[in-house]
Amino acid sequence: MIQFNADNFDSLELEVQERATEVGISTVKAVCDGLEAGVDVVNVGFMKNLNMDITCEKGGFLEALLLNVKRCEEEEEYELCVRARKWIKKLQNGEK
Repeated sequence: MIQFNADNFDSLELEVQERATEVGISTVKAVCDGLEAGVDVVNVGFMKNLNMDITCEKGGFLEALLLNVKRCEEEEEYELCVRARKWIKKLQNGEK
């Protein structure tokens, strides 16, 4: 889980852009772990200044994986890419 330093949503957006690779990898890990555990919501990050969790719900898991798997490839996180692609295929096929 990533800890964000932003104190409002505008600064959170900037921080996410600046830390895009880290956020992407963390998101893929969280979603894959969540799918393996069978949960409906995963915690991706925490805004400590606002005491707020940043989560991803089951309905957004596929999109989160599709948007972020490329960052895993770029950082040569190959085992994570394999996990993500397995879940992408399952989710696209309607499997659980």
